[in-house]
Amino acid sequence: MTQSEKELKKAKQDQVVHKILFMPIIMLLALVPLIVRVSMVALGEAEASAMNTNVMADFFSQGKTVGIIILSIIAIIMLFFFFDKETLKKDKKILVYMIATGVFLGVTFLSSIFSDYKDVAMGGAADRGEGFWIIACYMLIFLYTIYVFRYINDYKYVVSSISVLIVVTTILGVFQYFGKDLLMEEGFRGLIFPKEYLEYADNMKASYESGKIYGTMYHYNYMGSFGAIVVPVFMTLTLFIRGYKKKIVLAFMSLCSLFLLLGSTSRAGLIGLSLSIVVAIVVFGKVIIRKWKLTVPLIALLAVVLIGFNAVTGGTIFERIPTLVNDAVGIFAPGDKNFDYKTHIPIKDVIMQEGRATIVLQNDTITLGNLEDGISIQDSEGNPIEYTLTDGIYTTQDERFSSFQFKTGKLTQEAEYDDGLVLCMDGRTIFIFKVDEENGIYLVDEYTYEPIELEEAPSWGFEGKERLGSARGYIWSRSIPMLKETLILGHGPDTFAIEFPQNDYLAKWWAYDTPNMIVDKPHNLYLQIAINQGLIALVAFLIIVGLYIVDSIRLYAFKSGYEKRQVVGVATMLGIIGYLGAGIFNDSVVSVAPIFWIMLGAGVAINYINSKEDLEIRKRLNGIPFKRK
Repeated sequence: MTQSEKELKKAKQDQVVHKILFMPIIMLLALVPLIVRVSMVALGEAEASAMNTNVMADFFSQGKTVGIIILSIIAIIMLFFFFDKETLKKDKKILVYMIATGVFLGVTFLSSIFSDYKDVAMGGAADRGEGFWIIACYMLIFLYTIYVFRYINDYKYVVSSISVLIVVTTILGVFQYFGKDLLMEEGFRGLIFPKEYLEYADNMKASYESGKIYGTMYHYNYMGSFGAIVVPVFMTLTLFIRGYKKKIVLAFMSLCSLFLLLGSTSRAGLIGLSLSIVVAIVVFGKVIIRKWKLTVPLIALLAVVLIGFNAVTGGTIFERIPTLVNDAVGIFAPGDKNFDYKTHIPIKDVIMQEGRATIVLQNDTITLGNLEDGISIQDSEGNPIEYTLTDGIYTTQDERFSSFQFKTGKLTQEAEYDDGLVLCMDGRTIFIFKVDEENGIYLVDEYTYEPIELEEAPSWGFEGKERLGSARGYIWSRSIPMLKETLILGHGPDTFAIEFPQNDYLAKWWAYDTPNMIVDKPHNLYLQIAINQGLIALVAFLIIVGLYIVDSIRLYAFKSGYEKRQVVGVATMLGIIGYLGAGIFNDSVVSVAPIFWIMLGAGVAINYINSKEDLEIRKRLNGIPFKRK
């Protein structure tokens, strides 16, 4: 065999190895997000107390975490057998990415092992699964993608894999949008629900709204995060990739992606898309102006399609845009420092003194006392309120208190008498009291039945605006003060629900119209990292994404024309910006996060390739003799 034949054989072997190395990425993009399988997750004591249950049915997260871990292990094994140091990307920016990733992962690990809830921090919370091990997989996936992505044409593996995911999700989404969820049909139930858990199918079906697409992404908000990534990517490729056949395929994927985003009705996704559009206008400004004869008709056609589809579907596509605008205006409007939410809810306080519980209303009080023959109920003047006990329920015709009822019953099976008193308002459970012969009547936790007091959690900002963004204003205002405890290390991944002041019942009542709401996530990617993993981890994350965006703008902005390699880089950058924009209102979840980290890794590798190519071009140009005229 000649030397050239040996080189040709080695080149073919390298191509085969290169394709094999992409298999974990392809499966993480095309298959893992589609995994839906119910499993029952037992909760530890602290998590059970926070979530008010000791077992949770997980539909969308646990199966995906298993897939992520398995494919991450396969990636490590492949690196062990096929690692080639000659293909490593080496420059100062790659070194910064490596260091920032190491800091991010290291601080996350320390936050996990020093967490008060180490089991949750390491393995993840029920129905979420983003503990340390999964976050470590994210970092591995990110670095692995940077390593294996060697040529611009490798982008075909990313685009093709995501296209498979989009097509399958669009099929599911069309049925979900029109009220027939295929996941809940008999043919699919056997795949999702083991026989012993079929009873949960109806509960899952009831928890999702018709006309809102969630696909297999857990929730329509996370479909919004997914859409914020893929819509900018495929629209950019459609506009700038040459070849009519490719344009037709890419345009179809763009429309499917846009349908998923708009059909999800996720305002977070719309914010992410809007942010990426603004950046796209800046980056492509010269091209848009120069090729206005192409861009204007395409934009007009897209507008006609959207308006037409919105009309056919009864206006549901754009139904949440007005609330998005109102919330955007509301966030930047000045807050009312003198606003008192307690004046806007039926109950202002619950006071326990000397074995009695006093419920403070807006214009009166209800005081509960424990008597040998029953419960005493008095108003603010100490006068009895005429409540009638019928079938274990106290009701009254007194107009001052007719909205409030009290149900009696046993809190536990071991109780010898009715030791529970449930305060209801218009039939809805508000608070639970325990009736104790020794301690009288006092508030208890609805799950543990342990004594509690109403807390007024520390807050920062959003006074009077707690209801903005589906109560995100409330969550953020109570989450920001938590940062003072996580300046170095966080409380541990996925421990937010345990650490959040869940006893802030009255403020929850104002924000959610019910005091019995469990806040299990901050609805903000950046607060999630800062609280769970610490501010140092957040800084490391911002360095990673910030360096990538700055480097991308340096490479691609303000050009008069773009080659394929640059279009791919811009498309990826806009997808990353879309996800980060959606992250202002959404968290990281295992349904979407692996897609983000793979896209980010691909983006870093593309920038590296383009930087080297630009450098080579400059060197060649500098070598051309220049003659003055």
